[in-house]
Amino acid sequence: MRSVLLIILFFSSLFASPLPLYFKGNDNIASRDLYDTLNLRLPYAIEVWEDHPSIEPAAVSQSIIALVSYYRSHGYFGAKISAQETNSSITMLIQENEPITVADIKINSSLDIDSAVMLKMDDLFNQEIFAQSKQKIKKEYGDHGYCNAEFNSKAWIDTQTHKAYLLFEATPHEPCTFGAISVESTPNIDGKLTASMLRFDEGDPYNLSSIQQSYEALYAQEAIARVIINDNERNGSIVPVMLGVEETPQPIRFNAGIGYSSDQGPGALAGIKHRNFFGNLKTLSLDTKYSEVKQEASGTLSIPLHNRASAHGEVGYVDEKFDGYRSRSVFEKLTLKYQDNPSSALFGLLFNEETTYNSINTEDFPNNNLFILSPLGEINIDTRDKPLDPKKGYWINAKAQGSLLGAYSDATYFKTLLSGAYLESVGDQVIGTRVKWGTLRTYEGQIPPSYRFYAGGMNSNRAYTYRDLGPKDPYGNSLGFNSLLEGSVEYRFPIYASFRGVLFSDLTFGSNDYIPDYSLPYWAAGVGLRYVTPIGPIALDFGVDPEDTTQYAIHFRVGELF
Repeated sequence: MRSVLLIILFFSSLFASPLPLYFKGNDNIASRDLYDTLNLRLPYAIEVWEDHPSIEPAAVSQSIIALVSYYRSHGYFGAKISAQETNSSITMLIQENEPITVADIKINSSLDIDSAVMLKMDDLFNQEIFAQSKQKIKKEYGDHGYCNAEFNSKAWIDTQTHKAYLLFEATPHEPCTFGAISVESTPNIDGKLTASMLRFDEGDPYNLSSIQQSYEALYAQEAIARVIINDNERNGSIVPVMLGVEETPQPIRFNAGIGYSSDQGPGALAGIKHRNFFGNLKTLSLDTKYSEVKQEASGTLSIPLHNRASAHGEVGYVDEKFDGYRSRSVFEKLTLKYQDNPSSALFGLLFNEETTYNSINTEDFPNNNLFILSPLGEINIDTRDKPLDPKKGYWINAKAQGSLLGAYSDATYFKTLLSGAYLESVGDQVIGTRVKWGTLRTYEGQIPPSYRFYAGGMNSNRAYTYRDLGPKDPYGNSLGFNSLLEGSVEYRFPIYASFRGVLFSDLTFGSNDYIPDYSLPYWAAGVGLRYVTPIGPIALDFGVDPEDTTQYAIHFRVGELF
């Protein structure tokens, strides 16, 4: 009878209901991290509808093992954990005890790898960061062409003195070069075309960055579903490469969505794209977009060429609302682009027939129909780590276009726009600056008023609403500028979990001349809130003019400003 009772109690414990789990004594490691270790999610304070994390009593012993292992990996080799169970909850009682700290770091390397060693003197010894340091050292040698380097990394732990002694050694051997490149492709994609997109050639010095950039370049082709660059074979210091490419099984893709921005209000988009149109990675797309400010439709054909070049043709229609008038444009654009990370260059022709109509002020915004044929060029350099949520790096963009009055154009004009930004991070904090300078000169004839520079809005001076900065006509409509200089400074910092804060200042100069009027600044200072999501941070900014606090604006968007 007694054995039967024990069996009943045993199986009852297996099927016992989960109990809420709590932690006590974890002074140096957050409870949220401990829940994550057990694959449990602790709801945020605002998620009042979510239940507190819980575990089954039968899982307590395995949970203790996992938690002790987590503490050891973060330097707490002497941590002691026990469980206190009641009818209503389970509490993990934690004695963290003295952690292991780094007492000495020895580095034997022919390359300067100090920055790759992420642990510093007196830091808590963290096994994950120690492993990451080893990987960064290997990458550093790989980036310098040493594909056969040997590594020796060790950590001696003294549990009596609570000290860790670290050693990082590397023997480079002979520098390597890329060998012969072979390609395995598909019937609809030419292997020579994909091989020409690689960021290295046979005979080039071997480095891992070129391989990573090649992956990025190939995956940028939407018809490619999978890329394999096999560089595991070695022939002494020669590294032969096998490139494998698989095309997407469903080349036709539909897209649709709705959204909102403080610049253009609610909007929607829809489109269809063939991502391998008649093979060899050509794409054909048809897109429509609608918002309160702009309605547009376009068709685009993109053709990848050999040696990192591509040709693009686009036809489109745009109807846009400006303060005081509307603009309707029918355009064709032909461009040739060369892409080589981190830079690209573009040259082309823009055929634009633009109609200005519904003008309230026909003196400044005359109702007319103009045809402008503009050669255009663009150079771009972008080293940011992530475009939507960058932490470090810089980008520079230069655009120029113009035209000559004649049978194919109603004006002689020249327009340039130079912009750039620089970001630097210290831990989780980011400091960034951005500058934009543009000038427009009309020598003969007329150009559409939409070619002018407009300022104000979430991508400009944030003390003003969209295109509302600068001089106005008698009807209160923004006249825009012939020259513009804008600058921004931001300080981004963590608040809690996925929330971040921003302090910013914007400065704008504009003029009807080809040089901005530096005696009349437009200031903005403000604060912002960010909520980080997988598609980028959701941003909310509030800006005000410090010299006129009645001038303010609120802005909403997805992604950082720069």
